[in-house]
Amino acid sequence: MIHLRIDKIKEKWTSENIKLSPPATPESIKEAEEILGFQFPDDCKEFYLRLDGFADWDWTQNMFSIWPLERILKEYHNENNKSFIVFADYLINSHHMGFVKGKKGVFKNFNENYELIAETFTEAILLIISDSDILY
Repeated sequence: MIHLRIDKIKEKWTSENIKLSPPATPESIKEAEEILGFQFPDDCKEFYLRLDGFADWDWTQNMFSIWPLERILKEYHNENNKSFIVFADYLINSHHMGFVKGKKGVFKNFNENYELIAETFTEAILLIISDSDILY
């Protein structure tokens, strides 16, 4: 399994002037999981314990935004479809990336159609960093 170098990712995004949220707490992750009725994969939890997404709806130069837990919960609350847990978007909600309850992997969503893009959260973050064509 690939291991994320979260410290290096934080350095990269900070050097690109992306506003980063402070780390989440174990309690906030557990609370989010209870509200969502979904358990985040371990690599996702590890990431959020070091970096709770982007602050102020910020995004990469390629227009990807990693959502903090607060936004994940807010958007989930407003969605009719409770089976898709979004953690990132492209081009200000053009499409989303996230987890589908009951399925393994990370999916992108176009109008309720889910396409597997990565086997793990770690792979999905690396796809975003490398600006992989599979994301579009």
